[in-house]
Amino acid sequence: MSFGGRTNQADSTAIAGDGWPDLSTGEFRNIRRVSTVFDNDSIAMAISIAALNVQGQLVTLLVDGNPPELTAAKKFTYKRAVYGLAHAELLPEFATQDQRAEANNAATDEPEQSDRFLSQARRDICLLLNRSPNGIASI
Repeated sequence: MSFGGRTNQADSTAIAGDGWPDLSTGEFRNIRRVSTVFDNDSIAMAISIAALNVQGQLVTLLVDGNPPELTAAKKFTYKRAVYGLAHAELLPEFATQDQRAEANNAATDEPEQSDRFLSQARRDICLLLNRSPNGIASI
């Protein structure tokens, strides 16, 4: 805790992967560089919903109904897809939350930023499915 009475770290909520890689709000904040002023519960909800979305798109990878064993690189790709979708969904909420005066020097969100996050998530999902991101199959 700081002298001002504020905690120095945000809460971190672990989100069990149930066979898929585990996720957390702390990891999301660190990787996506999201300020600690934003609501942890909203972030946890967005990550959980994004994980469900990604897992639904990866259903063809299931082995006897269970998630596959992923290599380290594929785990990173899965996490980037989930966190990218969650971040894209949270951008409008982030824009409506007040920030501390000290945080006003943060980068501003561009309107195209959400589209970039969604595009990257789609490319990551295609990579996990061994598909071309442009929908063209090789001969």
